[in-house]
Amino acid sequence: MKAKQGWRKSVLVMMTMLLMLPAPLQAKAKPEPSSLLIVYDSLALGTSREGNVEALQRLLASFQVQATVESLAAYQPGTLTQYDKLIEIQNRSDMWDTPSEYVKDLEHYQGEMLFIGEKPRDRLSQALGLQLMDKAAAADLSIGPFQENSVQVPHLYTSSLGEDSWYGSLKAHHAEAAYPYGVRKAPYAYVPFLEKDTLSELAISYLLKDWLQPSQPSHYYVVFKEIYPFSDLALLEQLADELFEAGIPFIASIRPVFSNTDYPAMKRYIQALKYVQSRNGTIVVNAPVVASTIQDLDRSLYNLMEHFIDVLAQDGVIALGMGTEMYWSYDAHYADEGMSFFDSAILFPNERLMYKSKSNTSVAFSSSLYSMDPAFLKRYLIDERLLEPLPMDTAFTYDLVQQKEELLSIADRLKSSWITFEDYKNDSHIVSTPAYELKSERGALYRNGERMGIQAGREETSGDYVYKEQEEKSFEQWFTVQNKIFIVIIFITLIVFTGFLIVGYRMYKRKYYK
Repeated sequence: MKAKQGWRKSVLVMMTMLLMLPAPLQAKAKPEPSSLLIVYDSLALGTSREGNVEALQRLLASFQVQATVESLAAYQPGTLTQYDKLIEIQNRSDMWDTPSEYVKDLEHYQGEMLFIGEKPRDRLSQALGLQLMDKAAAADLSIGPFQENSVQVPHLYTSSLGEDSWYGSLKAHHAEAAYPYGVRKAPYAYVPFLEKDTLSELAISYLLKDWLQPSQPSHYYVVFKEIYPFSDLALLEQLADELFEAGIPFIASIRPVFSNTDYPAMKRYIQALKYVQSRNGTIVVNAPVVASTIQDLDRSLYNLMEHFIDVLAQDGVIALGMGTEMYWSYDAHYADEGMSFFDSAILFPNERLMYKSKSNTSVAFSSSLYSMDPAFLKRYLIDERLLEPLPMDTAFTYDLVQQKEELLSIADRLKSSWITFEDYKNDSHIVSTPAYELKSERGALYRNGERMGIQAGREETSGDYVYKEQEEKSFEQWFTVQNKIFIVIIFITLIVFTGFLIVGYRMYKRKYYK
């Protein structure tokens, strides 16, 4: 009996000790991408509103949102029922009141709504207490540490809601009163206008963050792109040294190489990238250049991207994401073939649209940086010392310059900035191919579960490389001997000919004297 009691006590003690052990650490959970529908009446080509749909798409991507974009004319009945969030973009005022299938569905829509345009719907006006104060006025737009003067505002609205529901302010030139730029009260939100490459693009991001309710904090990053194997790699290494000594982590978005990856040029490229990685730089793979003949190429983009990622990983270069123009995320071919390896992306503004299989629904990433030219931010900044992170993760983007003076100028501006830049490796990023799983966690890099050291020095790559295998040649020795015989015969013939020329000249000279 005593033995049984002792056994029970031992079990109780062991269970108590197990309960007292600390819980195991769990990886940071990535937010599930939400989805919404954007409905627009016009792309406003040739007006100040041109590009505002694209600007909104990039902002939504930075909040990990999967968006579907639909024109009012192409709307299909019942589409609204598939989405919990709706954004309406009104670039024209003559289309929204026309009876249509969209208007019918909207009457019964119960989801969250954001309206961008001059004339908000009655439902929003009532819920947000909007009152029209003036039309077509010039005003100064300000929000946080930013201000843009003399903005042409189509309509000025005030709201009966408290100022804690307001976003930014519009101070009309003809009046002393200030009006809100944006107003939000769940589940509705409103802004009177959105224009690409203006302060309104930043101002609406403050409203979007609260309307979408993302939980993660935001940071600033530095990204250098347009890096090729034939770039000045010594200059790239010097940039890495300059930023490392200043304690500034950065991201290098590198162009991929799809063939001849055993050439010395590629080896030098990898050595430079390893050195960048050792100086607190992070590597991401930039999208390849899309040629106008991309439709005719009989190559698998998936296999090419996989090969390049594996070549880097084999030599210890850990790619943690992808950099690309935003339209890649709205293309089914590029998304499946080129972007499916990555859970993180940096989406640059579109420069040249080269769709292969265009889709109206985007691909959402667990981490997506909003790319920005630093000059754009500085244009509206009131005080550089008061710059808190923007509502979304933001990447200050530079092209890799080819002149040392330009590089040092960029490095000096970053050193003198009041902005604190985050290390991309501190967050969790995963890149997977059939051969490798590459990831980062709390500043460390892993390859197939093994933690990678990032120390690397400068190494020289030999230029002695056989670019083409020598083919086996038959009768090579015989032709070599034959060539030598012909050379000797030609040489003897030249000597004999020279002798005849000299003798003939002397005979002609004697005849002339006689």
